[in-house]
Order: sequence, then C-alpha cells, then structure tokens
Amino acid sequence: MSRPSFWREIGVGLALSIIGAVAYHAITTIIGSALALRLVVAGLGVVYGVALLRGLRARVGRLLAIAAWIALDVALFVFDPPLLLWLAAQAFAIWLLRCWCCYASFFAALADGALNLFALAAAMVAALHSHSVFLALWSFFLVQALFVLIPETQRPRIAAAQPDDEDRFDQAHRSAEAALRRLTAHS
Repeated sequence: MSRPSFWREIGVGLALSIIGAVAYHAITTIIGSALALRLVVAGLGVVYGVALLRGLRARVGRLLAIAAWIALDVALFVFDPPLLLWLAAQAFAIWLLRCWCCYASFFAALADGALNLFALAAAMVAALHSHSVFLALWSFFLVQALFVLIPETQRPRIAAAQPDDEDRFDQAHRSAEAALRRLTAHS
C-alpha cells in the first residue's frame, strides 16, 4: 500500500477548500448559514474520506468505512449537536480512518490524533480571525496534509496480498538461483 504524497494532499485540500467555500456561499442564501455550514462540513468530510481511501489504496472495508461515515453524518443531522461537535466528529472520523489504514503502533496513532486536534484548532483560529470559510477549510486541510510525515506501520489486513506473494516468490527465486549456482560450481 503506497502512501499519498504531501503535494497530492495539498491539492486535495485546496480543491476541497474551494468547493466548500463556494458551496457554503451558494446554499447560505437558500437554507441559512447554520445549516449550510453543517451540510458543507458533513459533505466535505465524506468526500475527504473517499479521497483518503483512494490515496491509500485500501482494498478491504472501503464501503463499510464510507457507510459508517455517512451513518455518522445522518446521526449528526438527527441529533443536531452544536457545531463544535460536528467538527470534532469529522476530525475523529478522519483519525479513525487513518489509524485503521495506516498505523499499527500506538505512537503513530497518537501523533495523528494530535495532528487532527491541531488541524481543528487551526481551522477555528482562522475562522475566528478572518471570518472566511475558505481560510478555515484551507487551514484544516493544510494541517491534515502533514499526516504523510507520520511514520507508517502497515496493517496486514489492509495491505494488498500481492507484495507478500511477490516477496515469497522473490525469496524462492533467489534460493533456486543460489542452489543452481552451487550445483554448477561443483560440476
């Protein structure tokens, strides 16, 4: 399983920030700013989750992960908690998805959790100081892009079966070549 590059994550973050800001301003006039912000947060969360799964090339559990994320968003709409809980739930879902796909060690998961908290804080500070949806989203996704710097420890259930099969084949091939060299050297 290859890891997405930092520049790919920057591009995804920039695109989602632009889309989110445009969507927020477009639907604010129709349904009001509070509901529009919640819709944008929920929609961008699911889209970022899909982009993350595509970038990580996870093969197992993609549909379940997206279904769980959508179920989280539906629960948020039904119970309608404060906006801060909406934001925290999306950041928590991102953290869970990355922990499930990337990290087997506690310290890597802890570092990713701290990164998510920092991203949430950066977004809130940007929103409070600039009153700009775009800058808040951009700050969040810019900090999220740093997850590629956290050392990866691959989970065996997510990794594709091909690398293990290729490793075993390469090992058997090297052993056979070594045995053949020994046979021809003694002749």
